[in-house]
This record gives sequence, structure tokens and C-alpha cells, in this order.
Amino acid sequence: MFFTHQKEKKVKKFTNKTKPSSEDVLKAKEDNIDLADKWHAYSREARIHIFTSDINEMSRFYNQILEFPVVKKFRYGNSIGVMINIGGNIVELFNKATDYYDKNFKGNVSFSLRVKDINKLHNKFLKKNIKIGELTKNEWGDTSFTVYDPDGNRIVFFSLDLNYNKYYKVSYN
Repeated sequence: MFFTHQKEKKVKKFTNKTKPSSEDVLKAKEDNIDLADKWHAYSREARIHIFTSDINEMSRFYNQILEFPVVKKFRYGNSIGVMINIGGNIVELFNKATDYYDKNFKGNVSFSLRVKDINKLHNKFLKKNIKIGELTKNEWGDTSFTVYDPDGNRIVFFSLDLNYNKYYKVSYN
């Protein structure tokens, strides 16, 4: 229902400009990979779990150095956890001295975060007392630099050098 002073807004139909080519779909099918354009992600949030022996230092690093907001700090039994918002998704930090920690897990974490202005962020981090990597112009169409957290987990910040549709165009080589 619209009041007399309101105008009805036209809704634009979404067109998928990153749709894979027919050739890419056929190549992918040979490897039992589905590149169909009708696939929709069933998840709207990603959570990355990082187990640490020093949760206070890791929380400080992500919150005070990288300036990501803490969403929640919690205790459950002998578990201590901190949830940090990294731009719509969550990094969950857990102390290793917990029943939740899988003793068989031996991996490290590496994740990438797309940012609006890579040069501005790189210059900002240069002023902090942390070691950061050099800006790298990557052949696949972005510019990035790397930061390591106190436990050695790699965080890659990047900005697109290509337009969004070209960068995220689905292809299969």
C-alpha cells in the first residue's frame, strides 16, 4: 500500500554476470563438478575456528591491532571463546585447554578478506607495531598483502584490480 506522497520503486531483476560459459560447464561435468547457474549457497555465514594457547593475546591482536569488533566473549565449562566480526563472517577464537578442542587437529588457518582500499589499509598497518607483507599485484586480478597473527595464522587482505563481474566470473580450467 502506498500513500499519496510515496512512489512505487521498481525492482531490478538480478542478472548473473559471473555465469560460467557452456564450455566451462561441460569441462567441469567431466570431473563431476557442478558449475550450474542455479546453485545457491545454503550458508549465509562462515565461521573460522582458531584454537590458541593465549586467547587474551589473540583477542587483543584481532580487536586492537586489526580493529575487528568483538561480538561476544563467552565461557562454557572450561572453554573460553571470543567471537570476532570480520566483515559479516566470524572468527571464533577458542582456548586450547578445553573439551571443545580436537586434539587430533594439527592444522593452521589461512583466510583472505576483501577490503575496499588495499593501499589505505596497508599504509594504516605500516604505522602499527606489526610485521606485514609487501603489497603484491597478483596475476589473477587483485592486490594483496599478508599479516600473521600471534599464533602464525595467515590473514591475506586484498582488493580487486578487475571489475567484480570479471574477477568472479565462474570458469573451470
